[in-house]
Amino acid sequence: MATIRDVARRAAVAPITVSRVLNEPSLVSGATRERVEAAIRELKYVPNMVGQGLRRRRTMTLALIVSDITNPFAIQQITAVSDAARGAGYTVIFGHTQGDPAEELRQLRSMIERRVDGIILSPVRNGPAPVEFVQQSGREIVVLGYRMPANDVDAVRCDTRAAATELTQYLIGLGHRRIVMLSGPEEIVTATERADGYADAMAAAGLPAEVHYGAFSTASGYDLAGAVFRSATEPTALVTANNFLALGAARRARESGLTVPDELSIVTFDNARTEVVHDPFFTGIVQPIDAMARRATELLLERLDGRHDGPGRDVVFPTVLDVHGSSAPTPRPSTHRRHNEVEGTS
Repeated sequence: MATIRDVARRAAVAPITVSRVLNEPSLVSGATRERVEAAIRELKYVPNMVGQGLRRRRTMTLALIVSDITNPFAIQQITAVSDAARGAGYTVIFGHTQGDPAEELRQLRSMIERRVDGIILSPVRNGPAPVEFVQQSGREIVVLGYRMPANDVDAVRCDTRAAATELTQYLIGLGHRRIVMLSGPEEIVTATERADGYADAMAAAGLPAEVHYGAFSTASGYDLAGAVFRSATEPTALVTANNFLALGAARRARESGLTVPDELSIVTFDNARTEVVHDPFFTGIVQPIDAMARRATELLLERLDGRHDGPGRDVVFPTVLDVHGSSAPTPRPSTHRRHNEVEGTS
């Protein structure tokens, strides 16, 4: 493998000149710079970025840690963060916690050991421990997707409680009165915030709220919906806390003989993109994840560059209610629903 001295000999310059071409090219004349760059190409020289980073006290790497890499929401986070970081000359290392707080801590420790300059964390929960762990190591961190009331840290998020209220109010406006909420794990803040927003809307309308907690998964949506369909509730609409829950619920509805939206409306958060899966496409709350992830990266870079050293900033992006074919006005009363579930044909 070629070294910087090999490049210097090929270009007939001193090694320090090669270093300047790599790090401060404006200090080198055009002709010399071209000669050095030609030698780099010919020798296929790869700079030792670790060594350079240690000298600068920077490795020019960031870490992004997400909770569920199978979710299209996380894929958008990864794409947007890597694009923003690349534009600033950084490389991004990705970690996946599988929704496990213990794995989250292990991933954070690993990233710190790799000497990343800063971390963007989409946490499993919004407790203070992960942020405190990173800050105590001397690394900068930004949280993506959660409010962090117990930490002095930059956070970029949406107000998902208010968004869930809006989503539920939309169904109420269509005439629905028997609306059930399917949410994720009760210990995860987005699950409880979205359930609380649903309950706020139901209470304001004088309607009974019914929340079922499970996992943020298709299987959980399928199981939770099945339990609801077998109960005395007979909902005309479901509010689901994420797209996977909605997909599972829609599958269970179809197997139970319910048509969406004629007999059952389903609305959700982070509705899956049209190329992904469901017909009719879900009505849902859309979070501007690309803009959020880019802003989180910008906040981190501002701290790394010394452009901001004040208190943590709480940046809240607006959401959009995106109406599609999975929602419709409340259906007329029918015995078709109850028959299917009682006869066990689901």
